[in-house]
Amino acid sequence: MTLGEKLKKYRQANHWPQETIAQKMMVTRTSISNWETGKTFPDIVNIMKLSTIYGCTIDDLVKGDRNKMKKTFRTMTYGAGIKDGTMRLKIETDATKFFPRGVEVKANVDMETGEVVFFIEQNDLDKIKQSLEE
Repeated sequence: MTLGEKLKKYRQANHWPQETIAQKMMVTRTSISNWETGKTFPDIVNIMKLSTIYGCTIDDLVKGDRNKMKKTFRTMTYGAGIKDGTMRLKIETDATKFFPRGVEVKANVDMETGEVVFFIEQNDLDKIKQSLEE
């Protein structure tokens, strides 16, 4: 069951219309509808609020969607190969579904904290824009 289906199930179990949840959450009714249909996803703060309103755990809401979220990256490794003074990070993805051939997704990794910031350089953004126009 998807996150949206769970949100709808919990709301309907309490016999609340979307407007009631929207008021409790201080968001629009359209946001609730988009979350329930899977068009968009609530951020972590809103997921926490929803779990409180519905009297369930965050795990109860999102656990079923973990497999869907994991499909983006199969593996991520970094190696000792340094090019132009930069450590290279190799990301194996199903990238052809997302990016045209030759587009590189790069990352900055803070080796102390483990924080990873992904980015795409301007010339690769231009390639993506061009492929969307075709």
